[in-house]
This record gives sequence, structure tokens and C-alpha cells, in this order.
Amino acid sequence: MLDLTVIILTFNEGKHLGRAISSLKSCAARVIVMDSFSTDDTEQIARDYGADFFQNTWVNYAAQFNYALATTNITTQWVMRLDADEYLNKDLYESLVHKLSSEIHSDGYVLNRRICFMGKQLNHGGMGGYYMLRVWRNGLAKCEQRWMDEHMLLESENISKLDGTLVDENVNSIHWWINKHNIYAAREAVDILMPSIKSENSKGSDLNLGYGNFTRRKLKKVY
Repeated sequence: MLDLTVIILTFNEGKHLGRAISSLKSCAARVIVMDSFSTDDTEQIARDYGADFFQNTWVNYAAQFNYALATTNITTQWVMRLDADEYLNKDLYESLVHKLSSEIHSDGYVLNRRICFMGKQLNHGGMGGYYMLRVWRNGLAKCEQRWMDEHMLLESENISKLDGTLVDENVNSIHWWINKHNIYAAREAVDILMPSIKSENSKGSDLNLGYGNFTRRKLKKVY
């Protein structure tokens, strides 16, 4: 068992949540599900898989994630961010266990995230895998205040890579995907049009945004 807490944000994620938690194979000492008042079986699934279940009104991803960090009494040495529709492949699971069990640690770990759409892995358009900070030493990271494409900001440059892949595979319908990306476009417009957000986020290091790769934000030149 790793000295690790995994945080998962949810809203009606009954199709995905069990798969996400199962991919951890009980290596985490604690799994926190921070829900925004789901109306499906998300809560029951979370409890069936042994997660600690909390609820809070949704504003945006950054606000919800930072609320989870601040209010759920996390005492483990390590924290991990995992979306409900993501899961660890075998190599990533083994790398996570190996690195966090070793005596020599970084302050944060980036991992390779690959997106699958309708059962096929995306390889082009900036979606061919990119590294994101998803595991960090407790107390050293928070989610940047953005409405879209938010990343974890680490108060350290001592960052290493994990092997393997974090698979993002949402199984909802094409109609759900279209609605999701319409919402994303509106959120990104808010980030572009609100100087206060850009000013606040410019204070943090973006080392993890481009670790060994370009992120979608760099490709779009949106900061």
C-alpha cells in the first residue's frame, strides 16, 4: 500500500468510476471522490469501491479540486489527480508503485496521457500523448485558477517522469462529446477574455506544462 491519496472529481460518472478506481489495484491508501451532486449511481459505486465520498457545488474544475485538497484532511505523503474517465495501464501502475516505494523521490511526477475517442487512440492534432503533472508531494501543488485546460502547479522544479500511460477513454455518446466541447469552447473564451485570470496564473511555474512535450495550450498559444 502506497502512502498516497487519489482525488477524483465526479458528476454522473457511473459508467467510468469503477474502472478508474480498479486501475489503482488498491495501491492507494485513500481514494477521495469529490462529487457535484450526481443523480446516477456514482455515490453507490464510490462507496462500493471503498472511496471516501464528499459533495460540493460545482463552479469549475480548479475550484472543485482545490476545495478537495483543502477540506478532506489529506495526511498521506503523496497526492494524485485522476479523472473519473481515466485509468492507469499496467506499465503506469507498476512505475507508480516502484517510484513511490523507492527511497529516492522527486517532488512531483509527470505521466503520459493518451486520449481514446470512440475506441481509437488519437495520435494527431496535439493529442498524440503529452506529459502532465499528476502526482506530487502533499502540500506542494494546487490547481491553477482557469476555466479550461487547468494544470497542477508545483512549488518545486524537482520533477521526474513515470513510465506507462494514463488512458483517457470516455464511453459516452457522440452527442455527449459535442456538448462537452461546446462547453469547453465557452470556458476557454472566459480564460482569454479575463485578464485577472491570466495575471494570476502567470505567477506560477509552467515547467510541468511542457515537460518533454508541447501541451495543447502551447500549441494553441493560449495562456
